[in-house]
Amino acid sequence: MGELQGEMMAGENAGVLQHVFKQYDRHGKGELMPHEVQSLHGDIRMGGISYPQVLASMKYTCATHDTCTQDELYDLLQEMDRRYFLLQDLRWEFSLLDRDQRDTITIEQARWMVQAVHGKNFSKRKWSDFLRNRAIPGTGVAFQEIEVLLCNVKSSLDVLKDREDEERERREREERERLAEEEALMEKERQRRLREEERRRKEEEKQRLEDEARRKMMEEEDERRRLQRQKEEEERLLEEQRLRQLEEEEARRRQDEMEKYKDAEKILEDTSEKEKDLEEQLRIVREKLKVETDEKKRKELEEEEQRLLKLLYDLKHKRIRYSLKVAIKEKDKYQLNYSINEFKTEKVEDVDMDLEKAEKLLREITSRDNLRKAMSRREIEELEKAINVIKKNGLEVQLARELRDANEILARLRKIQRIRSEILELKQSTVAEIRSYQKPPPVVHTVMTATFLILGHQEKETKDWKNIQALVGKTGKDGLKRRCLECNAAKISTAAAARAKELLDKQELDEVRDVSAGAATFYVFSVAMVEEAIDLAERGPIEPETSDSRVLGAKPKIDPTKMVISRSKQMVTTSGPNTRSRSKTPTRKK
Repeated sequence: MGELQGEMMAGENAGVLQHVFKQYDRHGKGELMPHEVQSLHGDIRMGGISYPQVLASMKYTCATHDTCTQDELYDLLQEMDRRYFLLQDLRWEFSLLDRDQRDTITIEQARWMVQAVHGKNFSKRKWSDFLRNRAIPGTGVAFQEIEVLLCNVKSSLDVLKDREDEERERREREERERLAEEEALMEKERQRRLREEERRRKEEEKQRLEDEARRKMMEEEDERRRLQRQKEEEERLLEEQRLRQLEEEEARRRQDEMEKYKDAEKILEDTSEKEKDLEEQLRIVREKLKVETDEKKRKELEEEEQRLLKLLYDLKHKRIRYSLKVAIKEKDKYQLNYSINEFKTEKVEDVDMDLEKAEKLLREITSRDNLRKAMSRREIEELEKAINVIKKNGLEVQLARELRDANEILARLRKIQRIRSEILELKQSTVAEIRSYQKPPPVVHTVMTATFLILGHQEKETKDWKNIQALVGKTGKDGLKRRCLECNAAKISTAAAARAKELLDKQELDEVRDVSAGAATFYVFSVAMVEEAIDLAERGPIEPETSDSRVLGAKPKIDPTKMVISRSKQMVTTSGPNTRSRSKTPTRKK
């Protein structure tokens, strides 16, 4: 078979080629069908090529495309051999792209491979036809799908078709350009004829639309603000009414509760005096014990000592209870803290549930102090946190008045925050509009004067509009928007706030908005900051009711008669009245 192949390929023996042709032309038709040609080539080359490749080879070399004559056989076998050997390399390159060994590659990889094989002869038309005729579009591409496309050589017919396509596309493009040019000329002519009429109509329509849009925007904004203010006011009134009711209930409850503690100071004083007397008696007994030698008398003295110790133990617990009652009555934070710790340390029995009341009262005082600190700092998050802690601890009744004031401050701070958000969202073109005025409307000049008064400038600086233009035009940390966002009402002087209020009271928001939307935003900002600054000046600094010096370790404010510590702690231990101290040099408790 090898010798036969050599003879066939070399063309040295036409008889051999004729013999082979007749061998496979079993019906004697003088032509071979595609499957017969595939069988013939498969006998020559191991495995041969696929049926689609056979058809592609016959289409390239045979006149009838579906049959092969004896004269065409040599050329056909040459073409099939070319495809056979080319496929060996192409399969290897395909396997390099198929890294996951799925026997498929992506469409992009397939296009790259076809384009790399064909080079400048790559035909976009054939690739589009291949994609359009796929059985399952969008899926991975198998080698069998593109093997014919890879092996095909661009024929003269293909070249002619591509040229015809390019020529047709060029003619269509030129026709489109010509039509577009003609249409543009016609449109230009039509626009020229209608320009004057359109200009007049647009001016009238623009003026009408601007007036309508301004009116509608003002109505919508006014309605939105009115509804928002109405809602906030209703919520504020409801909350204020609820807190007032709670405050009245709390006042009645506390009045009833204080009746229980009205005699606490007197009882505490009497108890302390009795405790002192017993200590003195105990001291005398112990002095006698030191010198007494008679056993009978010593026994009597020891029994007397135990009795006095028991009485001292009971009196001490009674004193601690009434010290706590007095602390509850006086509502002193540090006295409460001291009495609670002493109560727990000495393990006093809570007969009247005073410990629970004292701890709740301490939480109430602490929460009130924290709320007052948050109110003085004017921080929304801190204020909300303090209010939530009070609600969480169930202290709304006890701190109803403080909550009412805190909610009022919180509402104002939220309003300022909302206005700052509006300033942040203010377009630079709107700010530039204010600066662009050469002779600004008086209302705009007044509003910007008040704004810069709040920001710390002197009024004489704002008399000249050019100075305001320069201030509005600054950027960075000196920019107007940034300075408004960082403005702190606590740093606004009383004189500046009063003068700004005087200027702003002469204007109305609707009047300002009709002239300039940007100036209206700064008007709302200035009014809110002036209100906050004046409120801060009227309220003064809000500080906790307890002084900071006591936080640093000063002793609680308790009457010395209520604090019998030194000698009683030397004589009475916390373990009970039956414990007897034999120490000649009792240790003083620190």
